[in-house]
Amino acid sequence: MKKELCKPCAIALENRGKTVKAAGGRCEKITCAECGRRRFGYTYEVTGWPHRRKKEDMLT
Repeated sequence: MKKELCKPCAIALENRGKTVKAAGGRCEKITCAECGRRRFGYTYEVTGWPHRRKKEDMLT
């Protein structure tokens, strides 16, 4: 799904395991969908599943 996010919130979502990609456009004043602050940010494509991991990585 597409969300307007500030850079700190995009990084936080990525650290929690979401896949976050910039959907294009330019940096402009937005209201962040995560924190609700009015900041400069981008529109990001956020998906719920991170990239698939190999089976042996999951075992260790």
